[in-house]
Amino acid sequence: MNIKNKFQRKVHCFSILTVSVLLAACGGGSSSKETAGSDLDIDREVSNASCEFSETGVNWAALLTKNCPKLSDYNLFLDQADPTSGPNEQGIPYDLSTSLFTDYATKYRFVFVPEGKVATYSEHEVIEFPVGTVLVKTFSMPENTANRGVNETHIETRLLIHRTDGWTALPYYWDSATDASYIVTGKAIDIAITHDGESLEFEYGVPQKNQCTNCHAVVPVLDKNDPQDKRKSIFKPIGPKARFLNYDYDYGSQVENQLAHWESEGILTSVPTDKAAINSAPIFKDTTALAALTNEELTVMARGYLDINCAHCHRQELTIPEAKYAGAAGDSGLTVEFNRDFDTEPGRFGVCKTAVAGGYQAEENGYNQYPRDVVPQHADRSYLLYRMNTNDGRHKMPELGRGSIHKEGVKLIEAWINSMEANDCGLNDLVD
Repeated sequence: MNIKNKFQRKVHCFSILTVSVLLAACGGGSSSKETAGSDLDIDREVSNASCEFSETGVNWAALLTKNCPKLSDYNLFLDQADPTSGPNEQGIPYDLSTSLFTDYATKYRFVFVPEGKVATYSEHEVIEFPVGTVLVKTFSMPENTANRGVNETHIETRLLIHRTDGWTALPYYWDSATDASYIVTGKAIDIAITHDGESLEFEYGVPQKNQCTNCHAVVPVLDKNDPQDKRKSIFKPIGPKARFLNYDYDYGSQVENQLAHWESEGILTSVPTDKAAINSAPIFKDTTALAALTNEELTVMARGYLDINCAHCHRQELTIPEAKYAGAAGDSGLTVEFNRDFDTEPGRFGVCKTAVAGGYQAEENGYNQYPRDVVPQHADRSYLLYRMNTNDGRHKMPELGRGSIHKEGVKLIEAWINSMEANDCGLNDLVD
């Protein structure tokens, strides 16, 4: 695998768009010039004194108070050079039934809940984690996606830490084989891998620290008639929701439902006894055989995919416990939360919704090629699919977080659109 740092300064400046055009998947980054002794990559909050740690357990005090210069300062793993296994103390690995796409990287996830504290189950929203919780996710790039876990290069490790003043995100870049460094300014990395027997080359973006807010924040829907309404955005985790955790995980010594395992480990409470009754997103992997699925199964799987990849921005109140809050694109008309009913609100999922966010793509014959977000049985005319299947910065979605196209995700959404009941959406130029 070819991974080459870009040494030229390359700061990606993203304009502040109207919320109707925002759908940012966390992960987009910008590169920075690497300068020996430079403080560009070090947050001013760092205090080496408080990050020094000689104990065998997790450095909880530093996690709660300091943005340390090295990932190893927190002592999260038994082998600090291996962030893929062997979590220290209460660390528990986990996975999601459907995962956010990040350039075919392998993701290694762990949750650390301080001893004596417990998280609380939530039906729709992210698990309610107590102060002190740390969510750890390492992105490793395989030489060949057919052989994950073999010849992988660690790219970055992201920490989400629930501190007393709320959640904070800390990105760590693996600038050596043994440790990762806290990086504020982001980094662009040239990647070359083999996927599905083909060579892929793209630019992977380690995010700037402040870019994490683009995905993880829910924003207040301010009352324009109330000058006292000055509510702030709220930073939240995205992935660890019950609907993505409610399936079996191989812990090595046993295979167990993740929610049940968290219960037995004493880090989660209030989970329904009947796990089968939990509204859960199905398992979708790049190897999923779409042809074997019924139309109903395709719909549920597509909804899970749109939820994890899009609904962190495209959601509004339904999955947000705070009143009058929404995702960054919550008022765009496209809201794709998994627990939103597709049959009663198809327009919320883009069906026959006018495509206005990124402009039209016009053909020479004069008609709009992508007039609606979703045109049933016409994936080729659906703007939602086009945005997933392009790297054109004017149109691609998610805007951040990917330098390549998730072809398996594109095939899933294409199959779902083409499986829908016919509806011409009032268009006069559809061609069967």
